[in-house]
Parts: sequence; C-alpha cells; structure tokens
Amino acid sequence: MLLAAAGISATGLIACSVLIDRSAKQCTSQADCTGKWANSTCSDHGICVFATIPVGACLDAAPKEPDDFLNACTSSMCVHFDNCAHMLCDNPDAPSIPPDGGAPTADAGTTAAADAGTVQLPSCANPTDRPNVIYITGSSNFPPLLTQLGPFIMKQTGYTPVYQITSSCNGVKSVFSSTAKDHLMTDPGPGAKTAGATYVTADGALVPCALGAGGVTVDIGESDIFSSSCNGFDEPSGNVAQYYGPIQAMAFVVPSGSSQVVISAEMARAVFGRGGDDGKGSPWTEPKLYFVRNANTGTQQMIGRAIGVSADQFWGVDRGTAASVASQMTGVDPALAENAIGIISTDYYDRSNGNLRELAFQASGQSCGYWPDSTRFVNDKRNVRDGHYPIWGPLHFFTITSNGLPVSLAAEKFVETVSVDDPGIELLDAYVDAGLVPSCAMKVQRKRDLGPPMPSPPGPQCGCYFENRLAHGVAPEGCQPCTSPNECADPALPACRLGFCEAG
Repeated sequence: MLLAAAGISATGLIACSVLIDRSAKQCTSQADCTGKWANSTCSDHGICVFATIPVGACLDAAPKEPDDFLNACTSSMCVHFDNCAHMLCDNPDAPSIPPDGGAPTADAGTTAAADAGTVQLPSCANPTDRPNVIYITGSSNFPPLLTQLGPFIMKQTGYTPVYQITSSCNGVKSVFSSTAKDHLMTDPGPGAKTAGATYVTADGALVPCALGAGGVTVDIGESDIFSSSCNGFDEPSGNVAQYYGPIQAMAFVVPSGSSQVVISAEMARAVFGRGGDDGKGSPWTEPKLYFVRNANTGTQQMIGRAIGVSADQFWGVDRGTAASVASQMTGVDPALAENAIGIISTDYYDRSNGNLRELAFQASGQSCGYWPDSTRFVNDKRNVRDGHYPIWGPLHFFTITSNGLPVSLAAEKFVETVSVDDPGIELLDAYVDAGLVPSCAMKVQRKRDLGPPMPSPPGPQCGCYFENRLAHGVAPEGCQPCTSPNECADPALPACRLGFCEAG
C-alpha cells in the first residue's frame, strides 16, 4: 500500500486546499523526498509515498480495503485534528459514560401540534382535491425532500403524499410491528408535542391536515437508517419489503460565531459519550449546549456508530426534530457559541443560510478531517460520494407486501415512482434540489449503517449531471458534454447520459 504525502504542517491543525496535486511532480529523485519527509520514497509517478500512513498522507492507489476510501488521495480540502494535543492519544477508545442526573437528556419538544379544540384543520384526504392519498410516516429529515418530491409524485400518479413526522425507527415500526395500532397514523391530542400530519400541494407546500377519528393505515414507513439499527427489528423478510431512496449525510455543526472547524471521532466520543471528559472535550464541555436528537432518530443512530457511542447514551438535550436543532442553534447566545455543538442531517444544514457551520470530520484511522463536500464553501457532496466522509446512508422506504407486491396500491404507486434504478431528470432534480445524492452519483455503497464502504455496482452513472445541476449549468472540471455516445471516446466513460459522457 503506497501513501502519498500531503501538505503537512508542524502545527496540530492543517488545512490542505489540495491534498495532492496530481498534475505536478513532487520528486525526480529519492533526495527530493527525504529532504521533505523522512521515510518517504519517490515513486514512478513522481510522488513521495510512504509504507505506512503518517498524518496528512493519502493512498496513491485504487481503494481496496474500507480504510482505503477514507485515506485515498483527493483534491478535496482537509483539516487534521490532533488528538494528542487534546490528551486523547493515551486512551482513544475510552468507553462512553452514560449521562447521569446532571446531564439534561429530556425531550425538548418536537414539531408543535395543532390543538384540535381551537384549530379546524382540513381533512388530509378530500374527495374533490385529494381523492387518492399516500400515507407516510418517519424521520423529521424527510420534509425537505417531500417538498421537492411531492409535486412529482402527484403529477406521475395522481396520488397526494400525506406525511407525519415521528422518527426513523417509528417509520420502521409502523410497517414491521405485529401490533395493529402501530400501523396507524393518528392526530395528536390537545397539547401533544408530537407532530400532526401535512399534505403536499402541487407547488410543494406542506399544509397541516387532520387524519380523522381512528386514524389511517400507514402505506410507507420512511427511515434514514437500516431497520436492523432500530431496537427489536431485523432486516426485511416475509411480508415486508424495503426500497432504497437517495443518499443522505449527517454532520456535526456549530453556531456561525464559533471558531471550530474540525472534530475527530475520538473527540466526538469525549463530548457526546463522556460529557466533555473532564475538560478533554474543550471547548465542548457543557452538555446543556449539546444539541442532540434521540435513539429513535437516524441522525443519532448514524453518528453514534461513527464515534462509538450508543444512540441511547448521548449526552445533551434532545431538541426533537432536525428543524428544531437548526433553529435553536441559530439562537444560541453569541457569548456561548464557542461551547455549543449539535448534530443534523446535511439537507437541513444546507438550508441554514449561513447561521450554522459544518465541522470537518476525521474518522478513526483517517489521516485528515473532511467535510461532506470537497470544500466548506460548496455543496457537491464529493466526499460522501467517494467515501472520504463516512457518515451517510440511503433513505429506506418500507411497506407490507403479498406475493412480492405492495398490498397498498398507494404504496405501489410510491415505490414505482420514487425507487427506480434509472431515474429520469425530474426525479434526479427533486433529489438534488432537496440536498440529497442520487445513488447513480455515488462511487461507493454499503450494506448496513456505517458498514464498510464498497465500490458502487456497475450501472448508469450521473455524477456529472449531479454536479452540473448544483453548479446551475456550469459543467464540472473533467466532465465532457455530449449529445451522442459517438462523442465519448474514453472507454471508461462510454455512455452519453444526461448530456455527459459517463460510465454505465
């Protein structure tokens, strides 16, 4: 395994706007390397390489093992987090300490529910305007996608999506459970903190609505995580089917007034798993300023796996929903901004309008911390797509089936429209505009939450179209526009797909 040198700084914190410049030779002889980095060797490609990975180095070869994806050479910006400078080297795998009575973990509220005694809501299903309805429940991260996806579903199927925020694991439970009442979406009672239902309009607005007496049966259970991550549930079998959606990432965030830019898995464990670890988690040593979720959420489940903390043992205050995390962190007293930290899905972060700052994340065994995007100033999700940023996974849609087909016609319409191998432009645009990554733009895949990344399977690719959409029509560097396959001379990119030469 050869590992190429990147811009190494004498300080604990480094930032490399280009991790390795493949267009310029670093060396022409061994002396060029030994004069820069001890124990390095000048490779045939003119790059100084190592036998083992030092801080700031990268793998100058095609990734084969899981850690190879984390440390592969890339043009993305990276920032090194020095665990030793924070006294986290001696015992980097220190076990979590469950929050005690002094650590606030109580539910701080979810989306406010309308009081049925004072507000008259329209019916979610209406024979005139909404005769056909798809009932969906799950993560609070889903609404940004629903506002983009809803109009497309309505146009394609004539069905109106109706969504109720619960959590990823409740989305799983609504389909997997053997208890009949768990399969129902019901209106919250007066004063309840749980969310009411909303329907989607033709222009993507979400309108609160009433489900009616007795509730309605769930057609689709939505989740940010695999069902096996939820307590008491396994992978789908028998009469339950799973369909995949686009890729979503989770991130650590701080208020915009904070100076912090990077966090390591070991530091995040000291914070969220040990309540600040007697100062080692500085500047994040006050659990009241930890903006977390709860064990039923995909955000906390996924991040917990990334840092080695059980999702039900996070220190901090459960802020209820992704929207609440964003709004409450935005309102943090500027004097406390340096001490506040939270967790959130990147689709909500991308909508924070500069009020939050995303932290680069350095996984265990990783030489440098990366943002989900190639730099902190763009939203191309390149580091999610190629495996440098590890906290991501596909959306999951669950439904009850019989003989391999959804029992509910509404569920069948949903999965036929949304979970397809070769999505058209309208569906791709809905995913991209919601801040998510279509699977055809990914170079890696995984089979369980935070499981080892593997190369994506062969199939149609859309990475160039994805970035072109994000750049508002400016073709990314290295992407060749085309109108027919005859223009695609590179044998690795033989297909003219969505206006660009792509694989597949």
